[in-house]
Amino acid sequence: MRVGKLVRSIFLLTLHLVFFSTVACTVPTPTPAALDIKAILDRYLQNLPDGWGTITPEALSKQLETSKPFLVDVREPKEIADAGFIANSMNIPIRTFVKNLDRLPAKNQPIVLICSSGHRSALAMEALQLLGYSNVKSLVGGISAWKAANLPVATGAPLEGKAGQALDVDPQLLAALDKYFAKLPDGWNLMTPAVLNDILKNSQPFQLEVREVKEIADAGSIAYSTNIPIRTLIHNLDQLPPDRGAPIIVECGNGHKSAMSMMALNLLGYTNTKSLAGGLSAWTKAGLPVSK
Repeated sequence: MRVGKLVRSIFLLTLHLVFFSTVACTVPTPTPAALDIKAILDRYLQNLPDGWGTITPEALSKQLETSKPFLVDVREPKEIADAGFIANSMNIPIRTFVKNLDRLPAKNQPIVLICSSGHRSALAMEALQLLGYSNVKSLVGGISAWKAANLPVATGAPLEGKAGQALDVDPQLLAALDKYFAKLPDGWNLMTPAVLNDILKNSQPFQLEVREVKEIADAGSIAYSTNIPIRTLIHNLDQLPPDRGAPIIVECGNGHKSAMSMMALNLLGYTNTKSLAGGLSAWTKAGLPVSK
């Protein structure tokens, strides 16, 4: 009799364990909140500092005399072989940049990004800052400006670096940025002043000018451009064409802020957005007209 009761007790206990184990295993894992890229970009652009995260060749050269910021050149290997590079730079081409963040130092360490003109380095800077890197700058004017300042250029192979730095970043944002960089087209979504001038003779793409009001008052702007300062861009998307495939040309003083704005719009689904290479400075150097 006692044996029978014991068997029944064990049987009932087993049923309870099986039941609760099954219930526990079937409790759904909470789904991560969808990536709100618009809110992330708005917060980022609103809080851009004065200077916009750039460093001049002269300032970088002086800094290299006393400290060693981590230098990352995001050009293609052939560009580096042809034009040289700043000594002690690590090369991570822009399309594979996000895949190689484990080669970078900790998120609070100084990093300077370099390319040929400052366009791709601005994109890479924006990506790192969006991911929480707090001490990142882009070399304004790129290696071209560095050489124009008669600063030394190294030849041979740049540093390769070592993988291994653990990443503490939002995985959804990381994936979105990786997808964006991996698909960057040849030409990097740049438009030269000459090409824009030819286009304006026959059509009227939407021209987005992202400088501050005072900058425009001081230096003028290209005719028919719409001014939305970069810090307020996300709040004023209703001023852009409703068709996100419509052509948009982003303009600024030297191409830095326009590159950052272009990337933000690309991430929001604007598929036909380009940055004016060299900004208004390049436009005026080409002898093209400015409205004041």
